[in-house]
Amino acid sequence: MQREMLRENRIHGNPMYPVSVYPSVEQLNGNSVLESHWHEEMEFIVVEQGSAIFQTDMVYTEVNEGEALFVNSGELHAGYLQKSSRCVFSAVVFHPDMLHSRTQDTVQTQFIDPFISKKLVPPPHIRGVQPWEQEVLAALRHIITSHEQNAPARELATKAQLYSMIACLYPHMTPANGEDVIMAGQRNKVERIKKALVYINSHAHEPIRLREIADEIGMSEGHFCRFFKQMVQKSPVEYINYHRIQKACRLLEQSDRKVVDIALDVGFDNLSYFIATFKKWNGLTPSQYRKQHEADQALAVPYITD
Repeated sequence: MQREMLRENRIHGNPMYPVSVYPSVEQLNGNSVLESHWHEEMEFIVVEQGSAIFQTDMVYTEVNEGEALFVNSGELHAGYLQKSSRCVFSAVVFHPDMLHSRTQDTVQTQFIDPFISKKLVPPPHIRGVQPWEQEVLAALRHIITSHEQNAPARELATKAQLYSMIACLYPHMTPANGEDVIMAGQRNKVERIKKALVYINSHAHEPIRLREIADEIGMSEGHFCRFFKQMVQKSPVEYINYHRIQKACRLLEQSDRKVVDIALDVGFDNLSYFIATFKKWNGLTPSQYRKQHEADQALAVPYITD
């Protein structure tokens, strides 16, 4: 599967069916499984092979093969390899609008509204030990398989499975944490790192000074670098280069433009440095990457995600 399919600015599904299913996603490179991002959609991540440490806001959870993780709307999330040498996961991403009833009936007011508004929070880690966890995992597998096979009425079946999962999760949901000092501090950290990531993503094609990002979130440069490393597991320079290289990958895949032009477009003003950085992240030069992608495309079987 192409890299960065779950980036925050991606549209998942469409207004009539706001669901996307991503089967068998492999780690991006190095120890990265999923880069830091967030979106308004909710998400279930199912680890198919291996294991990884997934970050949701300030919480780190080890998710092993056969287990799942629930990511709530707006939560910053990422994944990193630790014990395992490989991780393959599938993701079911859906907008909360998918769950709304046309009327404020009992289902909507008692179960759906508290879930969507985060007044009730489901257990994020689904291990498959308890019967209700096994039901949730079975429903997720049904959704993933039906989309892979482009099954008839998969939209209807997916909505039914989502309701079924909420019914399984509901008895185990807990009231949201209060506005205590610790939680407020964690939320502040998450919002600050989101602001930094937005700034980087918006200015990646331009020269970026760390001082500028630090000023954007009200920190000294030294404090910002330590804070960013803690939150994203990469230094700011590593993340900026990584973001630029991912954009370069998409341009190499989607166009026949010259490598030097792509390097300039994504924010590198030195071709040699761009090639060296690209190879560091991908194990291939840009030209080799393009040839490999063309070869993969020639062998690929068409796949429909929505």
